[in-house]
Amino acid sequence: MQNKKLNPKNNYINQYIIMSPIQIYDIIIVGSGIAGLYSAYNIKKTSPKTKFLVLEKYRKKWIGGRTNNETFHGTQIVTGAGIGREDTNPLLIKLLHQLHVPYKKSISIMDYSKLLPNHFEIDIVKIIDHLKKEYNKNPDKYKKLTFKEFAIRILGDQNYRLFAIYAGYTDYENADIYETLYNYGMDDNQGGWTKIYIPWKELIHKLCLFIDYTRIKHSNNVVSITNVNKEIIGQPCLFEIKTKEGNLYYCNKVIVATTISGIKQLVPCASKPNSIYQQIHGQPFLRLYAKFDKKSSKIMETYAPHYTIVPGPLQKIIPISSEKGVYMIAYSDNSNAEILKNYLENTLKNRRLYEELIEKSLGIPSNSLKILDLKDFYWSIGTHYYEPLYGPYKNRREFIHEAQHPMDGMLVVGEVVSNYQGWCEGALESVRDVLDKKWIETLCFSEK
Repeated sequence: MQNKKLNPKNNYINQYIIMSPIQIYDIIIVGSGIAGLYSAYNIKKTSPKTKFLVLEKYRKKWIGGRTNNETFHGTQIVTGAGIGREDTNPLLIKLLHQLHVPYKKSISIMDYSKLLPNHFEIDIVKIIDHLKKEYNKNPDKYKKLTFKEFAIRILGDQNYRLFAIYAGYTDYENADIYETLYNYGMDDNQGGWTKIYIPWKELIHKLCLFIDYTRIKHSNNVVSITNVNKEIIGQPCLFEIKTKEGNLYYCNKVIVATTISGIKQLVPCASKPNSIYQQIHGQPFLRLYAKFDKKSSKIMETYAPHYTIVPGPLQKIIPISSEKGVYMIAYSDNSNAEILKNYLENTLKNRRLYEELIEKSLGIPSNSLKILDLKDFYWSIGTHYYEPLYGPYKNRREFIHEAQHPMDGMLVVGEVVSNYQGWCEGALESVRDVLDKKWIETLCFSEK
């Protein structure tokens, strides 16, 4: 705890400090999603004496952000982040081992609705390989185009529409071409790789235990982060953090671990038209679960025995526990998620709507299904993407480095500023790449 002398030239900050003893933390992390918690984990592991705090906007149940589980009719369901990949998630697997969190593995199986009979002809991986070859002939020719614009030029409108349906997602459409071709992970759309089932809730709990729950302050909606070092005597690098609830926190360094909307609100100058963050966008995602009666569950086992891509707004249907009649009946993004978000309440009318949509999506006879309950997780920002690269940046690596270092004493982390957007691994990578012992233990860290 520190009492500061009043600076006669300055304002309420010095008055506040002299009248109220405050604690100045070494580091404050804004956001308790996986990137924020992983930052705290690494701080404590690397420098146990460092004083840090994690501030979370929402209630305690939302610690973990998009990485969590809930129970639905006796079955564990994911709220945001889904499965991991054994071949591309080394940091996640290492973290699971370090925290002794068990996980299960299985081989991925990709199915298609019988209303999509051409899936043998539409090989997503082969199409991506073809697009890579065309792109590599002259990358500069396409540098201002989005992936969708580029792909339509190469494939044509009709073939591109089929590609988007069979891919099962649309979150790459407005993204940078190179990022989609090489970093998106489109090979997920072909079965045969090893997937890992992660108990996200247990992982988050183990992280919080290691960090210490008392260092995580939930229900603290940060509304501003201000560098006030010039206003306080004897404080060469001080940030003031204000919350909507009226709390004030002070620290020497800040880690912003939020979605792009939080970054634009909190990082100085991030909301300006020429800001680097204007090239990063969020997009909506929806996971919708249903509990079926026994008869309907048997029907679903026949028509959707595995992860199944379907035409229409549901996009994907996934069995969670066929024995208990629990299915993810929509795994949708962008316009499809925005359409369905208006019909998520567990009402008879909405249940009937989804019965009809599922029947039409899978080719099941009308009036065959009965849904007993619905549970949704709608994320206005579920993942992020980069616009086609422009400005003074030579490559994406340089762009990401600048986006992660907005000013002295501040870092930005999360899948939002990673090479692996949309994946937990990307969030972990973003932390690993910038949060080292030197940054943690230097009072006023500057790259200059």
